Amino acid sequence: MKVRKTNNVSRLMVLASVFYCASLPTFATSTVPESMASVVQQTTKLRGTVLDAKTGEPIIGANVLIKGTAIGTITNFDGEYEFEGTVGAKLVISFVGYKSIEVTATAHNQTIKLSEDSEALDEVVVVGYGMQRKSSITGSISSIKADKLKDITTPSVANMLQGKIAGAVVVPTSGRPGDGVSIRVRGIGSIRGNVEPLWVIDGVVGASSADLNPNDIESISILKDGSATALYGSRGANGVIQVTTKRATTGPSQFDLSVKFGVSQLQKGNLEMMSGAEYYDYVRTAYENAGTLDAQGWLQPYLRDRNFDWWDLATQNALTQNYNLGYRYGNEKIKAYLSADYYSEEGTIKGFDYDRFTIRSNTDYVVNDRLTLKSKISASYKETNNQEYSLVHTSYTPWDTPWDSHGNIKDGTQGVPTAADAPTANPDDYWYSDGGSNFLYDRALNWGKTRSNGLDLGLGLDFKIIDGLTFESNNRVGFSNNYSNSYVDPNSRSGAGTNGSYYDGQSNTRSIYTSQLLRFLKTFGEKHEINAYLGYDYDEYRYWDLAATAYKIFQGAEIINAGADDPTASGTKTESKNAAIYLNVNYSFDSKYLIQGMIRRDGSSKFGSDKRWATFWSVGAGWNMHKENFLSGVEWINELKPRVSYGISGNQPGGAYEWATIFGYTSQYANEIAFLSNYQGNPDLSWEETANFDAGIDIRLFDRVSITLDYYLKKVKNLIYLRHLPAVTGFNRQTANNGKMENSGVELTITPELIKTKDWYWDISFNMGYNRNEVTYLPDGDDLTMQAVAVGYPYMNWYMKEWAGVDTMTGTPLWFKVDPDTGVKTVTGNYNEATNVLLDASPTPKVTGGLSTNLSWKGLSLNANFTFSAGAKIYNSMRAGALDRDAERPSQPAMKLPDGWSRWEKPGDIATHPQLRAGGNNGASNTSTRYLENGDYFKLKTLTLSYSLPKKWLHSLKISGANISVSGENLFTITKFSGQDPEILLSSSYNGNASGFGYPTVRRFSVGLNVNF
Repeated sequence: MKVRKTNNVSRLMVLASVFYCASLPTFATSTVPESMASVVQQTTKLRGTVLDAKTGEPIIGANVLIKGTAIGTITNFDGEYEFEGTVGAKLVISFVGYKSIEVTATAHNQTIKLSEDSEALDEVVVVGYGMQRKSSITGSISSIKADKLKDITTPSVANMLQGKIAGAVVVPTSGRPGDGVSIRVRGIGSIRGNVEPLWVIDGVVGASSADLNPNDIESISILKDGSATALYGSRGANGVIQVTTKRATTGPSQFDLSVKFGVSQLQKGNLEMMSGAEYYDYVRTAYENAGTLDAQGWLQPYLRDRNFDWWDLATQNALTQNYNLGYRYGNEKIKAYLSADYYSEEGTIKGFDYDRFTIRSNTDYVVNDRLTLKSKISASYKETNNQEYSLVHTSYTPWDTPWDSHGNIKDGTQGVPTAADAPTANPDDYWYSDGGSNFLYDRALNWGKTRSNGLDLGLGLDFKIIDGLTFESNNRVGFSNNYSNSYVDPNSRSGAGTNGSYYDGQSNTRSIYTSQLLRFLKTFGEKHEINAYLGYDYDEYRYWDLAATAYKIFQGAEIINAGADDPTASGTKTESKNAAIYLNVNYSFDSKYLIQGMIRRDGSSKFGSDKRWATFWSVGAGWNMHKENFLSGVEWINELKPRVSYGISGNQPGGAYEWATIFGYTSQYANEIAFLSNYQGNPDLSWEETANFDAGIDIRLFDRVSITLDYYLKKVKNLIYLRHLPAVTGFNRQTANNGKMENSGVELTITPELIKTKDWYWDISFNMGYNRNEVTYLPDGDDLTMQAVAVGYPYMNWYMKEWAGVDTMTGTPLWFKVDPDTGVKTVTGNYNEATNVLLDASPTPKVTGGLSTNLSWKGLSLNANFTFSAGAKIYNSMRAGALDRDAERPSQPAMKLPDGWSRWEKPGDIATHPQLRAGGNNGASNTSTRYLENGDYFKLKTLTLSYSLPKKWLHSLKISGANISVSGENLFTITKFSGQDPEILLSSSYNGNASGFGYPTVRRFSVGLNVNF
């Protein structure tokens, strides 16, 4: 059987790796046999390190025994061993998947290298509060190593996960540099509670205060089912993302240098605007059909030849740079990893710059054979300069130019020429677009800046109490400070109403986390293995902000007291605390039968005193069926492990004080302080609970094909939602929980290795997740807004009138109406008569996934990653509000109709769009399914060609390795969506509503160099 080799993650601690060492005897009562009597050496400490002969990485859990005796030990998380023995004795070193060897014990530290017996070393992954062999896991966990994450250029670690994990929907919220990512693991699990997965970085619960550098990542594990996520109780209901950063190993020091340059372009997608001639015909036809063309003397034929490209003016080919330097050093006493990173990116929409610096230090100090001290320090600083304007400001007519005939920037108030002036007017001196403003005029005057810094200080220790029992402590304090200011010039169009303004704001956070853990790892006899831990966690989070704005300022002011009007000021302060005690036990019998059980007690300050504590638990079981005797002769089955798990995890509301009635205060009530609140607290607010069932199977066939299949069912009860209160109560809202929701689905990952030879390697990996979401109970009835919350439908299901098309004889719009008594559906031309209906449509995709392939020949490799999404419906309100309104406002530029769409022109036409009429066609642009579009897409996310230079070329330069790569990102998207980019519209920033032009993802071309020396 072939399994994957261990990597640097293995060094964190000895965990489930010794599952295969169950035959290790007890050492204490052993004696030296007569065969050793000839060895006349004094007993001493025998020390050494066991490494992988190919990779040089430490092997944890390897047996080191004096030949013919039971005297010996197993290697620790750094591959090290130490025990009492005699110099000159024969040592037998063995580990599953490697060839056993014999060496002679010496008085000094020995380095012993094991060669693979097969390529099947059992992969070690991060699970819960430690490490565990993949073969012993009972839950649904996906793990990705660093080499699979480096195909994308981004400052965000979350972005690196796109399309790589079945059941995890990772979507960027924007293409702007530094913007966030929306992640959903196995569907949306809450309405008002937290919906993002929990981040755990190097064992510390909660996101880092300092930005995480993607180049520092060693591996990422995503915990998805109840058996895995319930380990984090109140935090794990929406999945857990565990990040392990790089650490040093024992051996020579090493520098890693990487440099990357990229050029980015903004994507238009399928959106195409009308040319000057097309727009002229569009406007002229609209006025003709409305009978008002004679009054439009400004509409002259020379406008047909004007085609200014506003998109080209607002966007640019933007430069990205990334420089990273890492250093590793390790000996018997100290192991250190240091890194520094600089990332810079220009916005593809002009006027935005993003810069970030990060540093990290991970250090382990071995005090003695029992005590190891650990420190982790990370810091980041980032800033943005923003004079960017939304692309919606570029939707001006192709007849307009930003400059007049004298080269001055127009402010957009010039208007159209009079009928008398129009025949001889210079169109450069007029403004034909809707809105009366030119973004270029304000962009030259106004600006915004942000500066942020973060610092994390971590200190921990591992103390070996006795063999098999270890005390582990992890502690962290984090600080972050954010500053922002913006300036609106008194002479700008946006500053005209206030005579300019200046804003200054800052926010600060402090987070504290401590985890104390007793870990028990022991084998009993030859077949029994127990890996258990008892722990206590505590964390607290404090946040405060302060902001002020001054109005009627003098030009160039950059201080609050520069305003003549009284400035406005605001501030908030919040605090939350969590605590938990937990016990987890993993039991393995004969490495075949696996059982896991966990129970934990969680407390949170986000609930009232009577509701703060809750109990969560999980159970899981697995069966390594391929190790049974009845399958021992089936050589083509390398792994066959069915598993099942069930667990209860919890969730909290998003706000810190939703259980209490909080009064704000104002001095705007007759210059006296007045208290007010629209929000009534709920002391009975309690934990949202998610019951998660998972049944899965892991398969490996022919030592070539790996398959993972999971079915899950997540049932949420005590669903946290926002209750609307009658006005007579004095309040209008209250957070409550008594609803129910379900997510069910199937996940599949298949990875066949098609070619495996000395020089060639080719694999293909396909992952897919299907999710079905349904609200099953709401105590206060359905909340029927445009994105409704209704029983029997997905969360945020679309609720609107149904478009019935265009009347073939009149060209007017039609909608459906439903008789409330009979349910009969008929057609009406009156929008107000049409019926709002709950549609079988939501902005949440039903199927998501990815496809990747890796092809390598000697030092040359080609990697491609595709992502896809299906089943989501996007409401294109950008069409409804501006680009496709049938000339309701003729001064709004219009998009070209995509292939398959058509405009009604004469009786008998069967068309998708009604007749053009200036002022609109009978409310055709009102909210309806006319603008509800298919959000499916298939995208080539990354394509990378790289070459590792032969080491014989580099030896004389004292370089151990070098790699050159060229890559492209977001190279093409296949979709029917008529707008720019359906991907970002499925994120939490849009929830399927294309309310404006937004900021699409960018197409990027990069070249990179990595050098190790």
